[in-house]
Amino acid sequence: SMLLAKTEQWQQGSDAPDTQRILAIDAGSGMVYEPELEMIIRARKNKECSLRVTGAGFATGTTVDILVRAHVSTAVEAGETEEDIPPGKRCPNSEETWSFNYATGEVKQVANTERMQLIKNFVLDRRDN
Repeated sequence: SMLLAKTEQWQQGSDAPDTQRILAIDAGSGMVYEPELEMIIRARKNKECSLRVTGAGFATGTTVDILVRAHVSTAVEAGETEEDIPPGKRCPNSEETWSFNYATGEVKQVANTERMQLIKNFVLDRRDN
């Protein structure tokens, strides 16, 4: 009875980065839980990192553990390259899986081999409108 959705928001005509979110919605109560994706970045103290969500789903056998797979890399501003960032501030390019338990609030990195029940990705066919 839980719906998991990925959203993406961007501003047209701007070089500001887009914002991604994962929302878990309880169909029975209407409660919405949003995993704090910023925790993935905060785990890298004093590094300039960004992330892109590449997948999300529930941990196998549970609807309280939300798994988020993300590509983590060095954050660069428009017109910059990674070489412009001091080596000690760079974030290594990596694919990581994180578990967000909305019942306990626990956030932890888990193995990338952790099985998840995936979100179905689709694009509405505009011809149907």
